[in-house]
Parts: sequence; structure tokens; C-alpha cells
Amino acid sequence: MGTNKIGKIVFLVVGVALVAAFSAFLVNKNVHDPKYFNAAITFSQERITLGDVQQGPQVNGEFEFTNNGDGPLLIKKVTASCGCTGVIADEKKEYLPGETGKIKFTFNTEGRSGMNEKTITVESNDPKTPSKILVFGCNIIVPVK
Repeated sequence: MGTNKIGKIVFLVVGVALVAAFSAFLVNKNVHDPKYFNAAITFSQERITLGDVQQGPQVNGEFEFTNNGDGPLLIKKVTASCGCTGVIADEKKEYLPGETGKIKFTFNTEGRSGMNEKTITVESNDPKTPSKILVFGCNIIVPVK
């Protein structure tokens, strides 16, 4: 075998190794790229009706969600529509695919009457629904004096 043939074989082997290494780099880069693996937040209920409640005590409830995507879900921010509503998200902020979490709320009925409807906004890294509005409502009954 001549040196010219050996040089061509070495060149071919080195070229194939470089192409394989570059391909592995691109595949590894895409595995961690969020545009290929997205979170998808899905709530079991987006609207809750609490029915008739007495004026005065706080009312509690919760919205349960699941990450139905194929990438990690990050809960960025949870806010209530007014000061009469308190919201508590799980201490956990990142949910892997298939994991569930809860957004808990309290509603102060003191000084309110009749039909009341409030909203909670949940901001996440779900690219299709980065901001989700949840609604709860109740009919506040004023005690007869």
C-alpha cells in the first residue's frame, strides 16, 4: 500500500470522526433546547363555583394543575385580582413532565354580599399559554338580623 493511499484513508477516518463529533454536539444541544421540549400547563378546572356561603368567614379552594408537556414547567408568578383574595402556590416552582401541583386561594367574604367572581392569574413558561386566568365565584348570603 502506498503512502498516498494511507493518507486518503487517514483523511477519510478523521473526516468521519469530525462529522460524528459535530453531529453529537448538535443533538446534545437540541436535547436541552426549550423549543424542542416544551412545558404544557393543564388545569383540572379553570372555573370553580363555591355555591352559597355565609358572609364573614374566609372561603378556601384550590386549582390543581399538571405539566402535560415534555419539558420542565416553571411557575413564574401567581397573582389575585384583588386584595380580598390570597393565593398560595406550592413552594415548588418547577414541575417535571407528568407532575402535578396546586394553586390554593382564600377569599375574604366580610362586607360582601351577592354574587362575587374573582380571578387568579398564573404565569408560567408554557409557550402556548404563558398566562392562564382562573376564575372562582360564590354567592354570599348576608345573615338576617
